[in-house]
Amino acid sequence: MTAHNLAVKLCGVLQSQSDEEVTAREWRLVGQEQDGSQILTWISTRQSNDVLNIGVYTNKSKSLKTLYTFEEKLNIIQASVNSSHSLVVYVVKDIPADANDEPIYRPYLVAILPDKVTGPEEVEEQSTKQIMVQYVYGKSNKYSPGIRNDRFILFKHLECIKIYRTPMFLNECDDGTEKWGFDGIYPEPETIVHVFSWAQWDCVNQVLFYIHYRAPTQSFAEDEEEKSPTELTPTLSALQFHADLPHETVLNIPLSLPHMPGAHGAASACGSYEDDPVPLRVHDCSLDLYIICDHRGMLCVCHHYLYKPLDDSTSSLVLDDVDLKDSGVNFAYSVTLLHHGCVVHNVVPDLPWSLAKSLRPSYTLYAENHLLVHIPMLFTHLIDVSPHHEPCCHIVMPTESTESGPSLAPLVGWGAHTMVDLNTLDVVTMNVAEKDLAATFKSDTVVENRLGVLHYLVQHEGNMDLAEDLISWLCLNQNDGLGGLQKVMQEYLVGTTYAVTRRSLPASALSLMNWLPFTLHLKFTDVKAGAVSVSVSQAALWRSAVAAVVLSPRQRVSQFAEDAWTRLWAALCALAAPRARLRPAQVLERLRVSLHCYQPEALSRSSTPMSPTAAPLAPRRASLAAQDAFPFPELDVCTASKQEHIIAANLRAVSVHLMRESNNGSAGALESGVHALATRWAAAQLDASRALCRAALKAAAAVPLPHQPRGFAYVDEMEPSHALVLFKLLEQYYVSTDSLAFPLPQGFSSFFTYLGYRTLRFHAFAQYVHRNVFELQIDVLKAIIASKDDDSTRTVNNKLRLIQLVGEGRGRRALAAWPHRAALVLRARDHAAALLSGVTAPARDHHPHRPVKDTGIAALPSGERLSPLDTFLDLLTAKASLNELDFNLIIEATLASVQQDVAV
Repeated sequence: MTAHNLAVKLCGVLQSQSDEEVTAREWRLVGQEQDGSQILTWISTRQSNDVLNIGVYTNKSKSLKTLYTFEEKLNIIQASVNSSHSLVVYVVKDIPADANDEPIYRPYLVAILPDKVTGPEEVEEQSTKQIMVQYVYGKSNKYSPGIRNDRFILFKHLECIKIYRTPMFLNECDDGTEKWGFDGIYPEPETIVHVFSWAQWDCVNQVLFYIHYRAPTQSFAEDEEEKSPTELTPTLSALQFHADLPHETVLNIPLSLPHMPGAHGAASACGSYEDDPVPLRVHDCSLDLYIICDHRGMLCVCHHYLYKPLDDSTSSLVLDDVDLKDSGVNFAYSVTLLHHGCVVHNVVPDLPWSLAKSLRPSYTLYAENHLLVHIPMLFTHLIDVSPHHEPCCHIVMPTESTESGPSLAPLVGWGAHTMVDLNTLDVVTMNVAEKDLAATFKSDTVVENRLGVLHYLVQHEGNMDLAEDLISWLCLNQNDGLGGLQKVMQEYLVGTTYAVTRRSLPASALSLMNWLPFTLHLKFTDVKAGAVSVSVSQAALWRSAVAAVVLSPRQRVSQFAEDAWTRLWAALCALAAPRARLRPAQVLERLRVSLHCYQPEALSRSSTPMSPTAAPLAPRRASLAAQDAFPFPELDVCTASKQEHIIAANLRAVSVHLMRESNNGSAGALESGVHALATRWAAAQLDASRALCRAALKAAAAVPLPHQPRGFAYVDEMEPSHALVLFKLLEQYYVSTDSLAFPLPQGFSSFFTYLGYRTLRFHAFAQYVHRNVFELQIDVLKAIIASKDDDSTRTVNNKLRLIQLVGEGRGRRALAAWPHRAALVLRARDHAAALLSGVTAPARDHHPHRPVKDTGIAALPSGERLSPLDTFLDLLTAKASLNELDFNLIIEATLASVQQDVAV
């Protein structure tokens, strides 16, 4: 968080406006408006007397305008000004000297015109109930061009909410000019709400939220007990104000609040008020509620409370019960995500009463997709509330302990994520820095918190470089075992594929992303932050009835206008029919079946999907391609690539799933969108797999330098311990990709197989081959067979065993590349057997192998006795033509066999 003081900045603005000494002090923020201006009060010295000033500051123009100066000090707790800065309403709170007496609230109106200033006029009778006032912005010349019909709202807690109209008239002067005038007379106010227990004014969207009590209806919360008909239930309603149209009720939703005696209009439960001018809220200390509304249709209802669990079934709200204060209490805040139809409950258990009572959460919408909850001295909580997908995760980041926690409020017109401390006027920019996310990821936390960080970086920030660095770090610091690393790798693969695909799609096909997976392991779970733990759970609302809480577009005063409420209504209607997202397990199940028919030796390149003659995949991002430095060449030396087979399976699965689930719209548009999405999804899968492979190689320090060889020679030059570490990391990478049916980079399979041959014992290596983990492609098979190992019988038998595991064609090619007499004998026997059985002999090997210490035909018997070779050749020539007979192979094999017998 970066901070600077607003009072210091405003003193500088006053100094630039005047040459006199600035004596401004005791600055106080008392309100803010839709246009981004803030209303402040400050004390200054004029002719040796202290006076109170009220003014409006606009950060965009860096201008401070003094609206009115009071000759005496007043305790102004809240104020508002109209759009022309000609009318000011404010509330004075008189605190009695006797502590037993209640404070008194008095609202006033001041008209500030160029030629006339009308002194403070009392708007409403003074009251011990909390009173607040607020101007409504928008066009106000509806009735006549010469009349400004400005409106302001007056809140009186537990009694009513009224609308006052302050008409201003355009008067013609003697010199022919026109000036606005206000005669101090306004019509009888209109009461729009009779009894309410809580209210909040959203100055940006011009919405009034309030809580009132009425007869109970069917609850929208699952597993909630039914209430008796005589018990009133709290209901949250919203009034949307328009410029030239009447206001309308757009929201009615029942709330689940703790029982508070006196909330229906009787005496207040806690007996004191908390004056919150920014944002404007009217309530007592028994209910701390805050609402965040976004123009995209997002609505978050944040409720903070303290309670003490009494037993397994009941709990008690902590107010002023001394017995409950003696022990620890639970600090809780619930966030109702109405656009998702769910509630996220957060509890910090067993905090000391003195600490819990002093803490107050601050809420702000961060980076458009997260709700940032800042709890001073404890932690910062990021809750994913994105409208693009279901709520799935959260991040808890510990904060440094401070002596006191600020009461932060959002500032309008100061940029994104800007908040102000109402006590000190420190302007704070809430910023989740990369170093904080990295520190949270690397701390001793649960894997779900790390998955939340990874989800934030990949899908919302697009910071792939930091995500890869964190995965590389986790590869070397697996504190929670291999399961945590595999979950992180799998989440990275799915999340990166979803994010890259969504960013590359045209707007017309974005709706199809609702049927594809965006996460695999994300969920709300308990997290420990420093010395405290945060218990997080999620509860669903009744999706079948949740759309009824918002006014439908056809019932609005303007049926064809689109705003936050129409978007919210559309989001709630979509919740009634949950979308079935494609699960990677479905693709894997189909792929496992098709792999039984996958025979590389029987397929040709022209018949396999996505062959080199077909249209290539979408080009990879430059940031990925430029950094790839694999220790193996990206080329599969095989007839049919398994990578293409997996990509084809994913293409088919995605296309079929989208065509089956998305049955709206025209067929042509749907098919084009499905094709665009499926191809981008397959390309993103390969990119994500390559990026994850690069992160694992980077962790094992297996990135070759320019002068180093690649491929099998790179493995041969590695130290045995280094090779084992690399193998273990690549094994986790392979398991993660294979379990999700993701393609591997070309060349990886052969490199991984050769690395396993060099690091594992042969019986373990053979098990990997039998389980289809290692693929004995022709390039790696030749490298293993032709490797310069010891020439012992056991090594020869192991190599012969590997040759038996592969196909006939690959076996012959491997034998031809093996410079050993055993391979020569097997080739000759195979050649002779083919001729004697009448089968067409395989093509001759044009690179004959001559064993060492060959003495030629002299090694065979001569004279009267006929040599075995002559007898065998006579038999072969009787069965086959000379063109089919490979004399050199037969002779060399016979010599090698004789030499082996002599050596024995």
